[in-house]
Amino acid sequence: MIKAAFFDVDGTLVSFRYGRVTDRLREDLLELRRRGVLLFVATGRAQQDLTRTGMLRDLVFDGYVTLNGHCCFNRREIYRDEPIPREDLERAVEVLRAHPRMAALMAGNGKSCINQLNERAQEIFRFLHTRPYEVQPPEWMLEHSIYQLAPLVEPGEEELFLRVMPHCTYTRWHPQGVDILLAGDGKAEGIRATLDYYGLKQEEIVAFGDGVNDLSMLSMAGLSVAVGNAVREVREAADYVTGSVEEDGVSAALRHFGLLD
Repeated sequence: MIKAAFFDVDGTLVSFRYGRVTDRLREDLLELRRRGVLLFVATGRAQQDLTRTGMLRDLVFDGYVTLNGHCCFNRREIYRDEPIPREDLERAVEVLRAHPRMAALMAGNGKSCINQLNERAQEIFRFLHTRPYEVQPPEWMLEHSIYQLAPLVEPGEEELFLRVMPHCTYTRWHPQGVDILLAGDGKAEGIRATLDYYGLKQEEIVAFGDGVNDLSMLSMAGLSVAVGNAVREVREAADYVTGSVEEDGVSAALRHFGLLD
């Protein structure tokens, strides 16, 4: 019996084309909750991004697995809190200072900043359907808990950071952008913390995703679903492939498995 559902946001709940949950999916998620299923988002975004974009509209979830599983919270408390170690951030500051034309998003829980608004950064913010972040120098990271650093780099350039940030790993979410975060199982660790907190079992959850950073989450779920626009690795790993995000694939899958009429 499915007791909880975990949803990636970008490319799964929300289309990159339209930038918001559709009317149909909003109603379906509300009905799913009325039927007693707990609802969670599991996203690479930070809490403040979800708020500033309005992409989830008025939906309130039972819990939030944010920043690729490193900051998890509900309306009562934060129950997983794993920022990047300060020594790795110090090395990241040195890399950004050595490459003054490189832009990087710096994400805490509550505030995100960027070190410069160059042309590539403006393009990324349009892609993310969000207003540009406040500009702060790289040293801003040393004064805050930072869960994710997102340098806007071409494939291969992420090694500039990874070779001096030994406690970290990365996942690519855009041809010109990666997320660098504390090494581990990513979203899976956030899911695991959520299961422990709510007393849930793996076989009692369904997870929906589309990107490489969703693979560890899908492996944790008793039932895993890839939307039709998912990358090949995700489609191959999932138990079921539904329609694309533009086709409200999540809604179709909920009906396919009898979670909704």
